[in-house]
This record gives sequence, C-alpha cells and structure tokens, in this order.
Amino acid sequence: MKKVEQVNKDGEIVSDFDTSLSRTRIFRKLKECFPDIRMDNDLIVGQYVGKKYSILIKNITYLGNPHPLYKKRIQISGLPEFYQKSIERGLKPLMLGIYTYKDNTLFCDFNIDTYINKKSHNSSAHVYTDDLSAATIDGIFQKIDYFNNEITVFNTENVIAFLNNKFDLFEEENQELDQTNCLMFDDKGNYLEAQVSDCPIVYVENNPYDVLKKVFSDFFDSEKKEWYGIDCYKEMIKSDYKNKFQSEWVGFYLEFKFEKYISNHNLELVTPFAQDKNDGGIDLDLFFPTLKSYGDLKAHSSNSKAVQGNDMSTVKRLLNSDEYSNHIYYIVCEHDTFKDKDFDYVVTKFWNRAQNKDNEMSYSSKMKNSVKLNKYYVFDINKSNQQYLTVFRQGRNSNGRLRNPKIMIEKDDYEKFLLIEINF
Repeated sequence: MKKVEQVNKDGEIVSDFDTSLSRTRIFRKLKECFPDIRMDNDLIVGQYVGKKYSILIKNITYLGNPHPLYKKRIQISGLPEFYQKSIERGLKPLMLGIYTYKDNTLFCDFNIDTYINKKSHNSSAHVYTDDLSAATIDGIFQKIDYFNNEITVFNTENVIAFLNNKFDLFEEENQELDQTNCLMFDDKGNYLEAQVSDCPIVYVENNPYDVLKKVFSDFFDSEKKEWYGIDCYKEMIKSDYKNKFQSEWVGFYLEFKFEKYISNHNLELVTPFAQDKNDGGIDLDLFFPTLKSYGDLKAHSSNSKAVQGNDMSTVKRLLNSDEYSNHIYYIVCEHDTFKDKDFDYVVTKFWNRAQNKDNEMSYSSKMKNSVKLNKYYVFDINKSNQQYLTVFRQGRNSNGRLRNPKIMIEKDDYEKFLLIEINF
C-alpha cells in the first residue's frame, strides 16, 4: 500500500493512504444522504418524488501501480446483471462511487448508459482527484471524459440537486420560472431570454456543461468542417470584420463566426463577447453570466503539443476573485492544418494583394491554406487543477521588456482540465 493523492474537506489535494468503507457502512451512509433507501431482495433501491431507482455503489480508490497517483476508480464487476434486474423491476439504475477521506465524503455518478455496452469498461470506471477536489469546493462537478463517459461528482449536501438533474425534474419548475425571465431551455431545447440578476433560481447553476455543451455543440453542428483561407478572408472582408486581415486567420475566423452565431440566435444574454484589451481589462473572449465565469475561444492544430492560453496574471486574477466563480472555460476547436506552401501560396498571394502590399509573398512560410475541423474540447481551469498549467513566455517587446507569460495546457495533461470532448 502506498500514499497517493487524496482530497481533504477544504478541497486541498494531499498525499496519504486510501480509505474505504465496508458494505454495511456504505449502506448506512446512503440511508443518511439519499431519500427512502432500503434493500429490496438483493438490490439497494430508493424513491424520490415518485421516481424509483436502484444503486450499484463501490468505493473509490487508487487505480493502482503503475498509474499516476491522481487516478482513482470503482470496480464494476456485475454491472450487466445489476442493470438487467433494475430494468425488469422498473427501476432507474444508478452506478455510484463513494469517496471518503477523513471528514470528506463524496459521491460520483458514472452515467450508466455510457458504460453498459462498452466491453472496455467491464472492470472499472475512472475519476481523478482534480474532479473530487472541484466537487469538494463547488459542491457538485460534472464532466465528459476522454471516452465520452458522463461523470457527476457531488458532496452530501447536493444529493437532491443531483437527483433533480438525474430525473429531469426541472421541466415543470422551468415553466413557472419562465415568468421570472430566467435563463433556461424550454422542452424543445430552445433558449429562453434571461436577466440573471432577477432569477431566484438558475437552472444550470451547478451544471456548467449543460450551457456549454448546448451552445457550442449547436454552433459547431451549424458549421462547415473544412475552412479554406481565401473563402474565410473574403467572408470577413465582406463583413468588414475588425480582424479581417490577421495573418493567423483560423482563430480569428472562429471568433468571427461565433460572434455572428451569437447575434443571429439572440444569445447575447447567454454568452456575450466580453473582450477588454484596455489596461486592467479582462482579455478573454466570452462571459457566461449564469456561470459567473469567463471563457475563451481557441483554434488549435492537432499536431501541436499544447494549447496556449491567456496571460498568467489574468488567469490567476480570475481564479482568485470573489466576483466570479473561480472557473475559466476554454473552448478549443482542434483541426488538421494544411500549409499554403503546399498549394502554390494561393492564400498568401490573395492576402497580400487584398492589402495592396508590395511583397505578395509576405508571411508565406507560415500561412495556412485550409483546415479540417476534428473536434472541440471544453477545458475547465479552476483552483484544483491550476497547478498543472505550464508557462509560456513569448520573448520580449520591441522595448526589450519581457512579455507577460501565458498559460499552457500540455497535451499530456488534457484529462486534468477536460470537461467536454466532442468529435465531429
């Protein structure tokens, strides 16, 4: 037995030995925290506002050598049998893990629908200490992992919030809240107008990926998956977009398209552009009012080893601010890149001619001809995982002063920040 990462009651990650509960103590803890828990033959069952469910629950412990110390798991042998018995009895099956360390207790729901038909998940389901830490600090935390598994971690005070989400018990409540002009989705998934300050309840308050997945999946679904440099420049020039002549056109075209999408779909109250490049301003693209968080759009080449972020000082300021939620969401569009030098420099020449430059080969070595979109990520940077950020210093300004260091999310560390990953 070895010391591995653990999460204390304050959300701090420390080094210590794993602890676990006996089956009797797990059942006792369930009865303390979940409504109407009892044994029904060989199943743990519960009932909440008329919704009947069953629970398969195991201890969350270290994955084991030679895995990193932050990786934990539950063992899920017997899942198919549990699932079948639950369905036959008309029960909604829940697959939970329970994490205990000293006076910190957390539950983790591994969405059973994404595990039941995957042979690769026959033995265990995984969660990281960063996820446990985020849930300890925020009360509840959700993400979609690398394998498209939906994971919800929550403390004992958020059991009812979890059940409300699990059983979709917001529909009737949302219809009433429509009178209060709150941000939410109707029963067809359409956006309803919002004034967050007037809302007594915010539907997505504890589930940021509900907002983020809805907005950005809809956006990328509406987009072509191949972008050609000349076409993109022409579109931006026609609209007289402020960044229409930027040499690194892919990222600015992404901003251009998303800004138009926001306007065309009346989403200014959901995720307004909020970039402020003035001294003391917050130089991030987006703001999410109901999440009280900033976000940023990034275009990222698939062969790059890291995602470059914003100034380290800005990131630290937001993560330590009492005004915001202490989360920053990076929406990263990953693409394959095709260099213009392999296509007779057609984009380079167009770009230079459009600006009436004498040298039509300016920037030729770096110009992109086109890109093919592969996927998008949403990364959640927070107090729990900020320790895994690396620093990128971009050199010096013309006056010799060092430029402000920027954060980097290394490819090997994506999992520590990953909230959503959707392939196109």
